[in-house]
Amino acid sequence: MMSIHAIPMNGLFDAEYFDIKSNIVNDTFRIFVGKPSGMRTESFYPAIFSLDGNASFASLLSTQRMLTMGGEVPEAIVVGIGYPGETLGEAMASRNRDYAPSEPGESEIRALGAASKPGSEEFLRFIREELKPLLIEHYPIKVSDSTLIGVSLGGLFGVWTLLTAPDTFNRYIVASPAIWWRNQQVWQWEEAYASRHNDLDAVVFMGAGALEVTEHLRADALSIADKNPMLKDHVNSMVNWNDEHGWPEVAKLVPALVSKLTARDYPSLCIDHKIMSDENHMSAPPGLSSRGLRYVFGERLADNKSLNADTAGAH
Repeated sequence: MMSIHAIPMNGLFDAEYFDIKSNIVNDTFRIFVGKPSGMRTESFYPAIFSLDGNASFASLLSTQRMLTMGGEVPEAIVVGIGYPGETLGEAMASRNRDYAPSEPGESEIRALGAASKPGSEEFLRFIREELKPLLIEHYPIKVSDSTLIGVSLGGLFGVWTLLTAPDTFNRYIVASPAIWWRNQQVWQWEEAYASRHNDLDAVVFMGAGALEVTEHLRADALSIADKNPMLKDHVNSMVNWNDEHGWPEVAKLVPALVSKLTARDYPSLCIDHKIMSDENHMSAPPGLSSRGLRYVFGERLADNKSLNADTAGAH
C-alpha cells in the first residue's frame, strides 16, 4: 500500500490534504479530501471529484454538506484535485496543461495565456491509474460511484472525458465549459463517439450563465479595460480579435450540446442543463455546482433509468 501524509485543514472540519507525485504527468498534485462527519469505516461512500481544487474544494465541500443535511444528496467523500503553491495563481498555473485536450490556437492563447503541451491524456491516466487506486486504499470510497465537477477549462476536460472515456466517472457536472475550444472541436469528439457507440452510460448536468454571450462578454471586457489602465492595451487587443473571429458564447453552446446528446437517444444517458439568468462566467459556477449535485443524485433519476431500461428495446 502506498502511504500518504495527510495534513488536517485548520478550521475545515473532517478535511485534510496530501501531495502525490505522479509518474505519468511527472508533476506533483495536491489532493484535498473532505470526509463525512462521523465517517463509518464499515460503510462505503460515493466520491465527488472537483477540478481546480485549490479554488473549488472548500466551497464545494460546504455546499455538499448542506445539501446532505437537507436530504438532497447522500453523504460522500469530496476530493479536490489541485497543485502545491504559495498563491492561488501559482497553484493553478498547471491547469492549462492538464485540462487542454489539444494544442491551443491563437484564440486559446489570447484567452488563457501561454500554454504548454496539452496534457489531458496524461492527466486522465493520472486520475484513473494513480489517484483513484490510491484513494481507494486509504478511504472507504465506493468504487462504482464517482462524480466529476469541472468549471471553464475544467469543464472542457469534463466534456472531453465524457466523450472519450465516459466510464471514468458515473456522473458529470460541467459549469461554463470552454467548449468553444479550437473552433468548437467538441463537435468532432461528439461525432466520433456517436459513430462508435450506441449508448452513453452517464448522468450529466451542464450549465452556464446567461450573460456568457457576445454583447455582455464584450461590454465586460471594455469595462475591465476602462478600470485597469495597465490591462487596457491587452484587453482592447483581445476585443478586436474576438470581434473578428467570434466570441466564446458558452450560453448558446451548452444547450446545443445537450440537445445533440439528447437527440442521440442513448438508452442509459440522463442529461439536463440550466442557463442561469443574470449570471456570468465567474458567478454562475457555484450555483451550477449546487444544482448539478441535486440533479445527478436526484431521486427522479431512478425513474428515468427505469424508463430507459424499459424502453431500451424500442430504440
